[in-house]
Amino acid sequence: MIAWGVNALNHGHSIAVFKDGMFISNYAGVSAELESETTVKALGHGSPDAIYWYENPWIKKARQVYAGQYRTALDTTVLPKKHLKQFKYASVKYTPHHASHAAAGYYTSPFNHCAIVVLDAIGEFECATIWEGLHGEMRKVWSRSYPHSLGLFYSAFTQLCGLTPIKDEYLLQQMSDQGDPMRYYYDVLEYMDTLVNAKKNMHRGIQDWPHTIHNLNDQCDIAAAVQTVFTEQVHLVMEKAKELTGAECLVYMGGCAMNSKANKIVVEPKFKYIWSLPNPGDPSSSIGAVLYHTKQRVWNYKWDPVKHLAINI
Repeated sequence: MIAWGVNALNHGHSIAVFKDGMFISNYAGVSAELESETTVKALGHGSPDAIYWYENPWIKKARQVYAGQYRTALDTTVLPKKHLKQFKYASVKYTPHHASHAAAGYYTSPFNHCAIVVLDAIGEFECATIWEGLHGEMRKVWSRSYPHSLGLFYSAFTQLCGLTPIKDEYLLQQMSDQGDPMRYYYDVLEYMDTLVNAKKNMHRGIQDWPHTIHNLNDQCDIAAAVQTVFTEQVHLVMEKAKELTGAECLVYMGGCAMNSKANKIVVEPKFKYIWSLPNPGDPSSSIGAVLYHTKQRVWNYKWDPVKHLAINI
């Protein structure tokens, strides 16, 4: 029995291969399509009997309609089954986007009981979730949905500062070290407030920034303010996770988990034991797409080092 977890048709792609319940490898590519090279590597272990997609494309299209992305919503060329025709004998199952993230973290962790926090730009509708993992089962206990998103908030300001969103967020974090966090702090607060509550929809970027950006110093000051507000928001989420689960252990997943600066300040001191994967974003959701359905525990001593968190296990 060969099972594939597949993440594709977004800003990257990956195929996780499982054979007879054993995790074999996760093959990742940089393009959005299921490139032949990656597929060939996965097929080296045999054709898949089952394919688990990392999200539900129909719910995603419903959100795109809600967001006014009508052209994207009506584009049927991005439906998974159109790209999986060559695997006509394989069953295809969809997995909620945030469940893929959560499962990738929980079922590869050594924890029995833990809080699972997933923060990213956007799934189908959900942008932030908290789960409780206990005795091999996951239970969602809190969520925030579009447009309330820390990932969209950070990416929108990444674009405002002249960088590429969904790519250069790490550069915005680096720029924040050189800036004055208080110069634009209250201006940035006009976009995000309380517990992941977006006061403005930032999906199409920051459209109404009240100040002219003249130079690198202005960009760094904006970055510093954004990083401060982001860190405050992550702190509130971690407080909520602790409150709802009572767990001493944390699994932290999603693109926002890559923000090492916020992690050092508010995540690592909050929990006694912490786990994440080397890339907690979409590339690992292919692993979670399978594990969400099988609920099997996977431990791989060959995981690459996790650079965004000080792992305590």
